[in-house]
Amino acid sequence: MRVVARVDADYDRTTAEAAAERILFAHPRLSGFFAVNDEMALGVADAVRSAGKSGGVKIIGVDGIPEALDAVRVGSISATVSQYPYVIAQMAVEACVAAVRGARVPAKVDAPIAVVTRANVARASATFPRPFRGYSDPFERILSTRR
Repeated sequence: MRVVARVDADYDRTTAEAAAERILFAHPRLSGFFAVNDEMALGVADAVRSAGKSGGVKIIGVDGIPEALDAVRVGSISATVSQYPYVIAQMAVEACVAAVRGARVPAKVDAPIAVVTRANVARASATFPRPFRGYSDPFERILSTRR
């Protein structure tokens, strides 16, 4: 893989679209884009569609917002790496409750993420904003033993 450009699009769809148009013009055989949030991935998808290259250029975003899930479903973006702020906030509250109750809380906790593609987008949409597959919540165990 060769990276042809890195662009700061300020997490903005319109800015990402304009940047993607310039990149596509400079690199007409480009095979894919990675955007660090879904708004920018959707802007890239707009540029790819305008350039007549839909289906020929892979686009991956991050966040798993509803509009990106819809875009994955119809194929205008290839995937999104879904993060689950709902669960992250839930675990944060659980950690606070556990600490107040005197429990020893883990120093590091992995929040759930998932790569959402056309193969699993229906499940991801059906459970939004929660994860569509199981994950480990260490606070669930801690809180259930300290009631």
